[in-house]
Amino acid sequence: MASATASAQLSPSHLPETGAAGEALLAAARTNVARTERLRGLVLEILAAAPDGLTADEIAARLAASVLAVRPRVSELFHAGMIEKSGERRLNQSGLAAHVWKNRAAGAA
Repeated sequence: MASATASAQLSPSHLPETGAAGEALLAAARTNVARTERLRGLVLEILAAAPDGLTADEIAARLAASVLAVRPRVSELFHAGMIEKSGERRLNQSGLAAHVWKNRAAGAA
């Protein structure tokens, strides 16, 4: 998940355009990678400050961010072993029972 790794995978040869257009697409991709990494960090901070855990919708609300941007970051953090399911579920905005997530360090305590 390091930006150096992600940025190393982004090169003009991966883009459909060459020249200035390709460079612009590459710059946009790097900006998107940085934004994604920043959001993952914010999700971790929010969960660290919430010992009882939060759903992805609750995290999004605290960040004033779209749940459509937050849910994938939660999934990435879970698959990276940085957060865990608490075993609890709460209703989300759509009325479905959503997992409550905890910072792995908080769950280990």
